[in-house]
Amino acid sequence: MFVNKSSLLLLSLGSLTGLSDAFWRMSCSIIQTGRIDPIVSPGEVASHVHKIAGASSKCSPLWKWPSFEKAETILDIGPNSTYESLQSSSCTSCEIEKDLSAYWTPLLYYEHANGSFEEVPNEGMAVYYLGRGDNKNNIQPFPPGFRMLSGDAAARSFNDTPVSSVEGAEPYGNRVSFNCLTDSPNPQSPQMNMTNCDNGLRAQIQFQSCWDGVNKYLPGNSHVAYMSTIDNGACPPGYPVQLMHLFYEVLYSVSKIALDGGKFVFAQGDPTGYGFHGDFLNGWDVDTLQAGIKQCAIANEAGVVHECPVFAAIDDQNSPTNCPARLPEIDEPVHGVIDKLPGCITITPGPEEATLADFVCPASSPEPTLLSVNSDSGPAVGSTANGWTYMGCANEPTSVRALGGATYTSNNMTNEGCHSFCAGKDSPMAGTEYGTQCYCGSALASGSSLNQTCSNMLCSGSDMEYCGGPDRLSVYQKA
Repeated sequence: MFVNKSSLLLLSLGSLTGLSDAFWRMSCSIIQTGRIDPIVSPGEVASHVHKIAGASSKCSPLWKWPSFEKAETILDIGPNSTYESLQSSSCTSCEIEKDLSAYWTPLLYYEHANGSFEEVPNEGMAVYYLGRGDNKNNIQPFPPGFRMLSGDAAARSFNDTPVSSVEGAEPYGNRVSFNCLTDSPNPQSPQMNMTNCDNGLRAQIQFQSCWDGVNKYLPGNSHVAYMSTIDNGACPPGYPVQLMHLFYEVLYSVSKIALDGGKFVFAQGDPTGYGFHGDFLNGWDVDTLQAGIKQCAIANEAGVVHECPVFAAIDDQNSPTNCPARLPEIDEPVHGVIDKLPGCITITPGPEEATLADFVCPASSPEPTLLSVNSDSGPAVGSTANGWTYMGCANEPTSVRALGGATYTSNNMTNEGCHSFCAGKDSPMAGTEYGTQCYCGSALASGSSLNQTCSNMLCSGSDMEYCGGPDRLSVYQKA
């Protein structure tokens, strides 16, 4: 699924209007979904589901759209990801190509009256880098290996404790906010108390911008601190280094859910919204980030990426297509309608904090399998399943379709569904493309050939298989 950048970014302007000095703002689509958290749960299945944006791709050559220039061999993001592994990637679902960072937040579900859970549609996030703080003229880049998280997944009520001893410091509870987008403006709230939102529910999280200058990560995030007013102000004693201020906006399409008296709940069992949180695993090229800070953290008042000189040549407007969502790394259902929240999650309405027992599976509970993901162009060429043999990936010719017979488009496309459709049309060949399209025929048209490399877009009806890519067809022949 693609991010509609124009609508996402226009909506994003609302929460920072009148506040920003200078900044840049990236649109990021989803690259991975699952119980993955390489900061809190490195090498393990995490307690709850996150939607991840940023660096990743596949273990074979990637072809960039629309030029189809060949990119390098790269790696998937997963539980073991580090700064070093992210640097091996030349693909990111965010638009600045030399930002190979990873950004993630919890998935939002709707618990129906019958006890099932439905994933709330979300296409990605907007990530802001803001030049803020009393010491903004001395902002330093994130160092290699730096990582942090903001928010408290266990929170179920407003935390009114000041973020620091600095006079006038804001309470921790203000780092999270929600904005119900309707035709009329609504006040922002630190809890998810308005969900009848025709234009979406926007969750927002502010990050720490003060660093101790020594530790790249400490449990409990004690290596970083918030500015006194969270999005601006002074750093507390012991945190002398000013960093760029990170701010995420995540838009959930709550109006697409058929409500039946149930409730919205985040993946960690939070129906209040107070436990919304975000994570950041730095993957920036240091020189690029340093130049961006120097040129655009103070002077780029519009926030447009390509208007920052250092980013102009590396602003990939087609990042959702060039770096689409990858195959899952954990073998368990997380999308669509599912029977239970993934993991061993107890829904806790508060106001008391959730406990460890509300998140952690007992020792006797079987863990889902960490998959050995092959993010290649699909099944092995020549393999047969359900009476259809995979022939490989074909290009679309310039003037005709590679398969010129019957066709249909569906937001629930699978390869098996395409095979059944083409069999019903007495076509011996079937092909899927762009994640949503099916084409039938008896032979490839002139100008189309197999042994191409697909851009690997997940099927719209299955996150366990690929359905071609942009102008690339996954071709099957009836056995």
